[in-house]
Amino acid sequence: MTLYELLLFIHIGASIVWIGAGFLSLVLATTYDRESDEAAIKRFLKDQEWLAMRLFVPASLVVVIFGIALVIESDAWSFDQLWIILGLVGYAATFVTGLFFIKPASERIAAEMEGQGGRLSPRQRADIRKLIVTARVDYVTFALVVFDMVAKPTGDDVGVLVAMAVILAIGIAYIVVSVRAIEAETAQAPAPA
Repeated sequence: MTLYELLLFIHIGASIVWIGAGFLSLVLATTYDRESDEAAIKRFLKDQEWLAMRLFVPASLVVVIFGIALVIESDAWSFDQLWIILGLVGYAATFVTGLFFIKPASERIAAEMEGQGGRLSPRQRADIRKLIVTARVDYVTFALVVFDMVAKPTGDDVGVLVAMAVILAIGIAYIVVSVRAIEAETAQAPAPA
């Protein structure tokens, strides 16, 4: 086994852990929300808080560190290649979203629930639903980064780049429309007695 193959194995393995665990979290969150299972939602938020610094952040850092090591180790790759730039931008977007938006929002919701004896207010339910919808943009981005790593587009691959941009734009538009619908539904809901 060459050093490059070892680096690639670790890079792909960490990607599987990061993306797979995140996808499972998204499926569980969606399921618990649909079932209105407050106990499961509370456990889920605590689990996510615990997993953030013990699984998601470390796995994502391994992905980027070993990806950078792969570029350094290979004579075929360089940091000025478009597909590598796109991969790093996609990584940065998901890392920043997770660490500075999803993690703090889920911690805030969990703390509010704890302060109310584990009960979910209608506003918190809406916040959870918005968070679940917003987290989906990470999975659109993950899919695009994985596709980018496989296809390795250059500036000459205009069709591929346009398709990737359109998919990202559709994903973002879906999220914006969905979040607005949740906010409108919450605003129209009768106030609790």
